[in-house]
Formats: sequence, structure tokens, C-alpha cells
Amino acid sequence: MNKKVEFNENAVFALSKSKSPSEVTLRSAEWAVITQIDGHKTVKDISNLLSMGNDEAIGLFHELIKKELIELQSMDEEKMDYIPADFFNMLEAELTKVIGPVAPLILDDTIMEMDTTKDHCLPERIPELIEMLSEEIVDSEKKVKFQQIMLNQLKGMM
Repeated sequence: MNKKVEFNENAVFALSKSKSPSEVTLRSAEWAVITQIDGHKTVKDISNLLSMGNDEAIGLFHELIKKELIELQSMDEEKMDYIPADFFNMLEAELTKVIGPVAPLILDDTIMEMDTTKDHCLPERIPELIEMLSEEIVDSEKKVKFQQIMLNQLKGMM
């Protein structure tokens, strides 16, 4: 069932009825999250309670979903902010400068690998996307330059 579940910090999770945490090996941070999941607290609530950043919490939630220990119960859809199309256009243009005309194909393949689409990709997934695309750049100088350009673009979006 390893389908990537898209969610944001407003998502509420419940423990899975089909699998118990005792059936898998969990890191201490994953255990900490599991103990807070009650079907009422949002990802943001839990990350605040555990004094962790949203990115770290979202990563842990993704791991727990992968292990089939939690299930998305609800999410305020109105608060879902997806990456705007112009970001992908800029990203594709910058990637094309670095790796040439195969860039659109690599971008599409990478987005598909992430189990998402350009229309439904969440902003918190941008660093993961940029990191995966950077792995496709062989020349280390070009890789660093691409990452710097993307970092500056991200700063401009914030």
C-alpha cells in the first residue's frame, strides 16, 4: 500500500486498526509521535508538543504512513497550498540550463517518483524535489550553482 499520502500541518491522523506499533521497529522519535496521535491533534499540534520542526514531523508522519501504522483521518482542504505552476516553469528552465533538453523529462520522472503531481505538490516537498533533481547533475560546480539558485528562489517565495 506504499502510496504517498499528501497532507499538510493541519492533517489529523488516527492509529491504524490493521497494524500495531509492536509489529515493527520504530525509532524513538517515531514512538514519540505515535504516543501523541489521538485522532484530534493536528500534525502541527504534535510537532509543537514534541518541540520539533514541521519538516521533521512531516517526515516522521510519512515514515509512519509507510509502515502502515497511521491513517489520515481528516485535513482542512482549504488550507492546502500547492506549489504554483510558475515555480515549476522556473525550475524546469533552470534545470534545462544545467543538464540540457532532457530536463523536462527528468523533472516529470522525479515528481512521479515522489508519488505526486505538479498540480498537487505541497511546498514542504520542494527541498526533497530539489535534492532529487540535484542528484541528476553530474558536474559538482553546476550542482552547487543549481542548488544556490533554487535556494534563492525559495527565499523569494517565503
